[in-house]
Amino acid sequence: MNSAATQPERPAAPEWFVRAVAQPTLSRFALFEGARIHYRHWNEQDVGKPGLLFVHGYRGHSRWWDFIAPFFTETFRVLAMDLSGMGESDHRERYALTQHSAEIRAVIGHAGLASATVVGHSYGGSRLLRLCAEDMPGVGHAVVLDSYVNFPAIDHMGQADLVGRRAPYPDRASALARFRLVPDQYAEPYLFHYIARHSLKQVEGGWLWKFDPGLPFGTPEADGPEFLQRITVPVSYVCGEHSSIVSADRAQRIVRHLNRGHGPVVVPEAGHHLMMDQPLALVACLRSLFQLEMETAP
Repeated sequence: MNSAATQPERPAAPEWFVRAVAQPTLSRFALFEGARIHYRHWNEQDVGKPGLLFVHGYRGHSRWWDFIAPFFTETFRVLAMDLSGMGESDHRERYALTQHSAEIRAVIGHAGLASATVVGHSYGGSRLLRLCAEDMPGVGHAVVLDSYVNFPAIDHMGQADLVGRRAPYPDRASALARFRLVPDQYAEPYLFHYIARHSLKQVEGGWLWKFDPGLPFGTPEADGPEFLQRITVPVSYVCGEHSSIVSADRAQRIVRHLNRGHGPVVVPEAGHHLMMDQPLALVACLRSLFQLEMETAP
């Protein structure tokens, strides 16, 4: 299992990564149902370009896209958001799956985008699919990365316990030593260290994770086949070759239930967290999908 305790304090990073994470961003907040939803722009001034929004996975944050998003600023107006209870967005007393989906639409509207291509990873991808199923305007093309969808005929829905530390770690180093990817997989050390550092916040008495420990586990809804079949926008489904979350059979099943599904597109040698072990392959995959989108647009 990866942990910061067994990796260098500042792992050597390639030049492309250093350039990418050095790109400046502007923070904005959309107010939605009483919570401030944080999102960041890479090139807010490029109002003539189509919108591209990135959505993180469960207990993640927008910084997961820092070394992916800058590759697309030449052709898109690029944003990444924090769902409520995660990243820099407000925490809530209670959370709902449909509410997280609607927050994606709220950010698209607040950013002044009539429509956007939206890329969602894992939990963010399942929230994106639900948004599309509700037929809310705003999503022109959904790109779903290794997101689990439940099929009641073959799956058993269980309840997971809440897991989240409420007491601060005494110092940053001890907190970093506890950082893990869930599910566990290989990550490039420089990527692992970068995400770990940006997953923490300093509080009175020490350091805590940015996510709300009261977040309920993101158990997928039981109506997977039904809501997939309601989606009318084009959906590109991407998965990792070695994903421990989405099997090849499940990925194919998801695409078969979509009216305008493309894929599954399999990223070679990638696990569930595709950007952590195959970042440049993921960039190449997204570029190809966006090019295909432009070529086939009516």
